[in-house]
Amino acid sequence: MKKISLIVLALVSVSFFAFCQGKGDPKKREEAKKEINAYMKANVLPVMIEQRKELDKKLSSSEKKEIESLRARINTLKAQKENMPKRDRSQEPTEEQRKAFEAAKKEMRLIMTDAWAIVDNHEADFEALKEDNKENAEKWKADMKAIFDKYKPEGAEGKRGGKGGRHGKMGMMMDQNKAPMFLLMDPTKSVDELAAEMEQRQAGRQGHHRGGKRK
Repeated sequence: MKKISLIVLALVSVSFFAFCQGKGDPKKREEAKKEINAYMKANVLPVMIEQRKELDKKLSSSEKKEIESLRARINTLKAQKENMPKRDRSQEPTEEQRKAFEAAKKEMRLIMTDAWAIVDNHEADFEALKEDNKENAEKWKADMKAIFDKYKPEGAEGKRGGKGGRHGKMGMMMDQNKAPMFLLMDPTKSVDELAAEMEQRQAGRQGHHRGGKRK
């Protein structure tokens, strides 16, 4: 059975995010988005679900309860964000909005810290996954690159964010959090539900980086 490669998930997420922020025909970007998400649903997410179920067998009852609590805290953050009044993206955020944003960032940081504590208890299990998945990782990386190359604008090579760029920093952050994000994934959800969550995160990142003025 195929096994999930965590590094591929980080690569797909950050590469897709960077691609959507790039220049070029919006229609082509939308077509690329559809093809990428279809690929994820057909090839990656079903494997993720099965492997996350396997990881569940290695978690203690107390760890499973803690994960449920962390998911509930994430859902609370989502609800808070959805209930916040929409602001004019052409204007600077208010002091209240800034405080709410900083509070949400802090809460998410605490959630990830607690998730990392569980990941650290299962370091050998995660290392085994990574080692077992090398072959699939290469195939999925190649397939995703082919999709990006098909849709990227002419002359866009090497412009999706280096180490010091905004997208490069985003990539490092997501790469660092790939293990706890896999841990927090709910394997009882369907492929369609997980795909919808993935698209929602993509849309949220795009909206955050497009909105507001930069100092």
